[in-house]
Amino acid sequence: MNKLKTTSFHLENIFAVMCRLVGADYNIVDRTKKDWYLQCQWDEETEKQFSNWMTDYLYKLPQAQSELYDRRYMKKYECKLAVQLFLLSYGWKTKLEKNNNM
Repeated sequence: MNKLKTTSFHLENIFAVMCRLVGADYNIVDRTKKDWYLQCQWDEETEKQFSNWMTDYLYKLPQAQSELYDRRYMKKYECKLAVQLFLLSYGWKTKLEKNNNM
């Protein structure tokens, strides 16, 4: 993944959606701090919802592909892989489900 720009239009949209899904204030999350993505948590269902949204966002907007990955015309599976890598690097922490069987 290319070095992410901090003032990119599509990247800002992506971060805004990430914040909205977990109820975080986009204007307060300081992405200049190291490990900023550890400030919030989401469950697996919300992470999957975001993953599907971002995959479609990248797939349908070649401008977003170009901005984030210096590519255009990515195939759907390439967008999905790119989102998986994005989530590994920048996704919120995943809440662990409590197992009542223990």
